[in-house]
Amino acid sequence: MKENKWLKEILLILAMAMPFLVYVLLRADLPATIPSHYSISREGKWVVDSYMEPLGLVLALFASTVFTYLCMSIPLIPFLLNEKSRKEAGRITPFLYGFKVVTVVFLSGIPVYEMLVASGKIPAGKGVLWGYISGIIVLVLLNVFLYRLFSSLYKSSEEKPLSRKPYVIIWAGTHLVLSIGPVCIMLAGGGFNMARLTPQLILVFLAVCGNLMYNVRPNYFFGIRTPWTLKNETVWRKTHRVGGVVLFMAGTLGFMLSWLVSQEQLHYLMLSVILASSLITCGYSYYIYKKIIQQTPDL
Repeated sequence: MKENKWLKEILLILAMAMPFLVYVLLRADLPATIPSHYSISREGKWVVDSYMEPLGLVLALFASTVFTYLCMSIPLIPFLLNEKSRKEAGRITPFLYGFKVVTVVFLSGIPVYEMLVASGKIPAGKGVLWGYISGIIVLVLLNVFLYRLFSSLYKSSEEKPLSRKPYVIIWAGTHLVLSIGPVCIMLAGGGFNMARLTPQLILVFLAVCGNLMYNVRPNYFFGIRTPWTLKNETVWRKTHRVGGVVLFMAGTLGFMLSWLVSQEQLHYLMLSVILASSLITCGYSYYIYKKIIQQTPDL
């Protein structure tokens, strides 16, 4: 029997609408404001550091959920892809959909949980034990997903994006960087502050990826995937050569500067490095593509 792909998307859309339904049902029992952001104290407890009106929280997270949903859906729209890209997209569709489900359910579940707690329908989870349990669950699920994604994509690819060794290095680095958040949750109870270490590890990871980027062969799921690199192999190759240098220099310079700035400034430094390197590589891929198109109009 043919799989109904639209039904799966409708279920996700219904999940995104769930917070609005909960708000309507609980509106009479909700206080004027509910928690909208948490941080973790040195004792490992969740601490509320900002509040919002219930409807404001629902709308803010709904916007984030819709944006995430579109970012994960648009790259898989068939008419936006060439034949080779459609074939590559078919391999990652199950994993991307699974990640999309987890993200949509998580973001939609936050306002639902906060409204249920604020209205007294369920008890709030507090204390060190809650932080450890949630951190362990997220850490395990995240790494299982990443392991299956990286291993399956490499085995199923007819043309390997990288040789085995650099692929494994980036694979392991991805596990490390994305595991930082859950580890922070678990270590916070012991008074260990990873607020400075986290951005520094991300900057080092960018430098490592940049050093390996020139080896990446054209593929749909790994590397600098802009509409222009995916359409032309020459654009892909030139973009990755320049992009590798940009990422390596940006990550290295950012890591060196990270020791000179305050903890608060460090987060802005990390975001600036990521944004600047992304804009440069994307802009360069567009420039090279237009230049090649002008030289070969029939392309």
